[in-house]
Amino acid sequence: MRSLRMLDNNALVAAATPVFLLLIALEAWLAWRRRVQAYTLADSLTSMACGIWTVTLEVFTKAAMLLAYGWVFRHLARWPSGPDSAWTWVWSFFVFDFVYYWAHRWSHEINILWAVHSPHHQSEEFNLTTALRQGAFQDMFHAPLFMLLALLGCPPGVFIIQLTLSKFYQFWIHTRLVRRVPLIEGILNTPSAHRVHHAVNEVYLDRNYGGTLMLWDRLFGTYIEEGEECVYGVRKGGPGWNAVWAQFAWPAVLWHDAVRAARWRDKLSLWFRRTGWRPADVAAADPWPAFTLPAGRLYVATRAAARGRRWTAAALAMFSAAVLLQNQLVSHTASLGPLPKLALVGAVSAALLLMAYCLQPPASSTANQ
Repeated sequence: MRSLRMLDNNALVAAATPVFLLLIALEAWLAWRRRVQAYTLADSLTSMACGIWTVTLEVFTKAAMLLAYGWVFRHLARWPSGPDSAWTWVWSFFVFDFVYYWAHRWSHEINILWAVHSPHHQSEEFNLTTALRQGAFQDMFHAPLFMLLALLGCPPGVFIIQLTLSKFYQFWIHTRLVRRVPLIEGILNTPSAHRVHHAVNEVYLDRNYGGTLMLWDRLFGTYIEEGEECVYGVRKGGPGWNAVWAQFAWPAVLWHDAVRAARWRDKLSLWFRRTGWRPADVAAADPWPAFTLPAGRLYVATRAAARGRRWTAAALAMFSAAVLLQNQLVSHTASLGPLPKLALVGAVSAALLLMAYCLQPPASSTANQ
C-alpha cells in the first residue's frame, strides 16, 4: 500500500504538473492573441493555490482513503480481479464513471457535500487554472461511494489510476477557447458541456455532472447543450482571493444558520438537506436576497490596485514559496515523519494566507452570490 500512495501522490501528480503549467501558459497566450479576457492574475493565483492546498492536505487524507480502500478490497471484495486483465480496466472504468456521476451530482444537491465541492466553482473565470481549483476534502467525503469499486473487486492500483486519469481528463475541459467538439459532443465530457456545468444561469443549474462520459447525464435527464452565454461563479459564499478560506466558505454559511436555528432537528438536518435549504425561522429572520445574474465580475479589486504593484510582487513571492514548500512535502512524503509533514503543511498554509492578504482589497466586502 505504501507504493500505491507514492504512485498517486508523487509520480502521477509530479509528472502531470509541468504539463498542466505548460498548457495554462499556452491557453493564456492564445487568449491574449484572440483578445479573450480569460485570465486575471488574482483569480488564476487563487485557483492554483486551491490546488496546492488540496495536494498538501491529501498527503494525509488520500493516504487514509487508500488504506481504507485496500482493507475493503482485501477483506470484503466479492469478485476480486487482477490488474493484468483488460476486462478489469474496462468494467472499472464504467463503474468508476457511474459512481463519479452520482458523487458529483450529490455534491451539488446536498449541503454538506456542496460544502466540500463548492471551492471548484467559486472562480468567476473559466480557464485551465479553474481545473486546479479543487475542494481539499472532496475525495475524503466521496470515499464511502468509491468503496463500491473495492466491494466489486477493483484492485487498489487500478482504482488509483481510474481516479487520477478521470481528474486528468477533466483538466482540458475547463476552457472557453474550445467551442463545440465534433463527433464527441454529448458522448464525452467537453469544454462546451462543462461550461454549462459551471454556469450559474438558471437554465444551466444542476446539469452535466459526468466526469468522462455524458452517458449518465443522458440516462438520468441532467444533460443540456450550451446555449446562452455562461456566467460563472457561485450564488453565495464566494471567498474572494483566499484559497484556504475557499474550503470553508459554504460550511461557514451552514454553521451560521445552524447556530441561529431554534430546533435541534433543524440544526442537525440542514447539513444533509438539499443545497440552499434553511430552517424556516432563520430564513424568515434573515432572508437571502433573490439571485440575479451579475452584470460583471464581483471580485476585481486587489490590494495592488489600491496600494501599488509591490503587493502583486509580494503575492507572487508567497505563491512561489508555497509551491516550493509543497514540492518538498510531496517529494519526500515517504521519508518524512508526521511532525515534519505537519510543519510543511503549516508552512504551505501560512504562505497561501499571506498571498491572500496581499491580494485582498484593503476593505473587503462580502459578496452575496
